[in-house]
Amino acid sequence: MTATRTRRILSIQNVTDGGGSERALIRMIRQLRAEGWECHVAVGSQPRLAGEYAAAGALVHIVPMKRITTSGRFGRWPRYLAAWPVSVARLVRLGRRLDVDVVHTNSLHAWYGWAAAAALRRPHVWHAREIVVQSALALRVERFLTRHFADRVVAVSEAVAEQFAGEPVTVIFDEPDPTEFRPSLAGRFRGRVGIADDAPLVGSVGRIDTWKGVDTLLKAVPVIRSGRPEVEVLVAGPPVIGKEAYARGLADQAETLGVHWLGPRDDVAELMADLDVYVMASTEPEPFGLGLVEALASGTPAVATDAGGPIEILSPVPEESARLVPIGDAWDLAEAVLALLPDSTSSGTRALRPPLRRAEPGRFGELFASVLAASEGSEGSEGRRRGRL
Repeated sequence: MTATRTRRILSIQNVTDGGGSERALIRMIRQLRAEGWECHVAVGSQPRLAGEYAAAGALVHIVPMKRITTSGRFGRWPRYLAAWPVSVARLVRLGRRLDVDVVHTNSLHAWYGWAAAAALRRPHVWHAREIVVQSALALRVERFLTRHFADRVVAVSEAVAEQFAGEPVTVIFDEPDPTEFRPSLAGRFRGRVGIADDAPLVGSVGRIDTWKGVDTLLKAVPVIRSGRPEVEVLVAGPPVIGKEAYARGLADQAETLGVHWLGPRDDVAELMADLDVYVMASTEPEPFGLGLVEALASGTPAVATDAGGPIEILSPVPEESARLVPIGDAWDLAEAVLALLPDSTSSGTRALRPPLRRAEPGRFGELFASVLAASEGSEGSEGRRRGRL
């Protein structure tokens, strides 16, 4: 009997700042590993989450890759274009050495995977994790590339899928691991940062960027405390690369307001379980809202702005546990937080909260298996295939 060959996937992750796309990729890898896939990840630099990749069973390969960005000087684009073919060539060599079966690009803004997959003659799955508001030209380019150089496009929400103007797209939510995010973790976090167990606690957790709405939350703090003077507020997460000065300015405001500014954390699951209200106050449409589903899985009520993925996430959650508010409206944000805060709080009551959202079963193994089967079934034919699960 001939042994079945292990299926191998090469994921391309050119941003390694520990953000939502990386955390979602690691969870996807856990699913695939459980179904027998060998998972390789090409990263642009040494990842902050190296330990998490290793624990998930991923084999990490550093392939220098520049980022696409609309910020900074115009000179970045010529440097990007000059370096692009070198990075693609390195990815092709890596893919050949590993004899990969599928190439997976983990961001709409990563433009390397399509070319590497074409050179390797392997199917390409393109993961769209962004709502493109910064550049209409970039969106047109990405629509063209996904239409012609992706065997399957996966979107993290219907809001992301809507950008593709009728093209076939598979929507799969990024789900938190229920063994990682759960209400029973309440009572472990607060003591580390000096927050009383019985203090009402409101928090924002995520990378610090100009559009993440941390400034709106800070503006809402005095209004929240006018209704509940005992409320504690925290902000946790690292700044996005290039936004360090902006984050320092927010940190100064937080100190003036008595807000706990915590920076990067390795105990996010325990932090989420110890919150009484989670806030996602983004001032641009969130493509999905990974922090939002993590909070709900922890039993934590949530407030988010009414644009993008949060609408889909919060629509099935009862109003007493979730509120959508207008973008940039600090007053409505404060009113929603006050409406969701419990009259009293303790680690015992928080630990007994039910999860507010149940994770859907993992679908990534089915997705990649179907893409690979379609590719193997069409060997020798021209063109590339895309479709839905």
